[in-house]
Amino acid sequence: MNAQPTGSVEERISQNVRRIEIRTRRLSNDCFQGGVQSRFRGRGMDFDELREYEPGDAVRAIDWNASARTGRTFVKKYRQERQLTVVFVVDMSASGALGACEATKREQAIEIAGVLALAALRSDHRVGLLLYTDAVEKFIPPARGRAHTRRMVHDLVAFEPKGSGTRLGAALRTLRKWLHRRAVIVVLSDFLVSSQDAADTRLELAGLARKHDVVCIRTGDQHDRELPSVGLLSLEDAETGEVVELDTGSARQRAALVKAIRETDERIRALVRCAGADFLEVDTLQPYLGALIGFFKSRGVRS
Repeated sequence: MNAQPTGSVEERISQNVRRIEIRTRRLSNDCFQGGVQSRFRGRGMDFDELREYEPGDAVRAIDWNASARTGRTFVKKYRQERQLTVVFVVDMSASGALGACEATKREQAIEIAGVLALAALRSDHRVGLLLYTDAVEKFIPPARGRAHTRRMVHDLVAFEPKGSGTRLGAALRTLRKWLHRRAVIVVLSDFLVSSQDAADTRLELAGLARKHDVVCIRTGDQHDRELPSVGLLSLEDAETGEVVELDTGSARQRAALVKAIRETDERIRALVRCAGADFLEVDTLQPYLGALIGFFKSRGVRS
């Protein structure tokens, strides 16, 4: 988001929501449709009827129970479901409070989720929201309609988290229990999870991706990967409060930091890739709309 507007809290929230609405206009009405139908075919589309097997039909479409009962081979026929369920999972932990310019990582994640939610509204999709830190702090079940979606975006912009830590794996596990119909799940986070949570996150992402269409959008910031050369610097972990001292003038320590950042980036990419989810990286210093539009277009081409 840009410079913080002045005025009351409600005025600030209203201005942020209006900015989100303006940026939504550049997105395609059916941006979620691309890459979804082919993945859900035979699994996430609406069942229509049974018909007898014909040469060329996919074996996976055979209804073995109906075939066994009748002694003839039947396949399931589906019709495309144009209305989707889209759920946004947004990281509200303290690490998202970093920002090299006017926007923090958390503010960028909030704005992207709001833009995509209003784009989904234009196609009459059901939308829902889960906000988490080291626990699930808010869940809005998916529903359809302008009033629901606009209220959801308002709540997203206005939300103040209670926790500071990150437990993405636990949040995804909770969502998997609550979500009963197939959906497009958009996870917005910096994915800076602990080594303990990384294994849990990979497991839960993979579990969701087997049934749902999972999109991971990583919000990044220059402060995550660059430090000024200012001599001794005390750094405090925003989530744990741990303080470490770093000699930013030391070439050795700076090289070690660059190496650690690269390894973290690769671990995050591998985590998402192994889970079978789509992945987009954005940065607070770069406009995100072009990247977002190109990303969803490429999903449509791949389908």
